[in-house]
Amino acid sequence: MAQVIQLKDGSLHTVLGEQDILSLVEEKLGMEVRQVLEEFLFEHSEDAEYIADLEKEAEEKKRHYISVMGVLREQSEIIAGLIVQEEIDRCSLSKASGIIGTTTGREVNRQ
Repeated sequence: MAQVIQLKDGSLHTVLGEQDILSLVEEKLGMEVRQVLEEFLFEHSEDAEYIADLEKEAEEKKRHYISVMGVLREQSEIIAGLIVQEEIDRCSLSKASGIIGTTTGREVNRQ
């Protein structure tokens, strides 16, 4: 979107984008100031990209954590149900505790 800006000297300039601003900075303040500004903008752009990547990774880890906790809760409920029965079904109890062991082992060794 085009914008018209007025500089301190009263001159008006139409700016269509980032390159127009950088060209204006170079014209009025010199190439060195333009380069410093470009470095500053690029550095912040990289930071924003890095932060976005970290947020995405954190969200994926959160979803994974919730999934793992769901599996563990399900198996612990199965064990709780088996324990209160008069006759303990050792096979089912072993299976549920095996799933818990496998799940926790996988998570501990996850990189």
